[in-house]
Amino acid sequence: MYLVNDGSRSGIRQEDIELLKAEVAGFTYIDSQINQGKGGALRDAVRQTTGKYIIYTDADYPYLIANAVDMFRLLSTDAADVVVGVRDEQYYDQLPLGRKIFSLSLKVMNYLFFPELKVKDTQSGLKGFNQKGKEIFLKTRIPAFLFDMEFLVLASKRSDIRIQWIYVQAREGIVFSTMRAKTILTELINFTKILFRLDK
Repeated sequence: MYLVNDGSRSGIRQEDIELLKAEVAGFTYIDSQINQGKGGALRDAVRQTTGKYIIYTDADYPYLIANAVDMFRLLSTDAADVVVGVRDEQYYDQLPLGRKIFSLSLKVMNYLFFPELKVKDTQSGLKGFNQKGKEIFLKTRIPAFLFDMEFLVLASKRSDIRIQWIYVQAREGIVFSTMRAKTILTELINFTKILFRLDK
């Protein structure tokens, strides 16, 4: 298990980190001195991984444990190189309105601008891959949320990469955060960067 502190200097206690190291087998803490965004933080962690398979998720893990188990099963039986969590209608119904509109709009944009994408729902926070997928993941550049989409665009362009998906369900009691207008604007800019990077 890898935990990245993406430049935060508040609420971090060394005794908590030591407790995790003592209680969680294989726990690795990565302390980034600057805030890089979720994409940068995950690349830091993935770069250090030594396992055969990698599964990453959000800090609050809003999904059912069974979803991660299903993902691992597909990877460990060599059924896929990349496995993507896809959200169903029930999941979308639990999202705040602004976040729901952004997510559904992004799916439509993916259909229009990235027809080669094998999975159009790129933004669920649960994905897994093997070493071939790791190589592609580390080629991403987007610092914020759309690094997921960039990864899948790059993977979909490779004919030797097998991509599968599973439905993910929100666990009971999860409360989703809202998306700020500034965040949405940043991601629209990142979408444009991915679009123009396609043939580079």
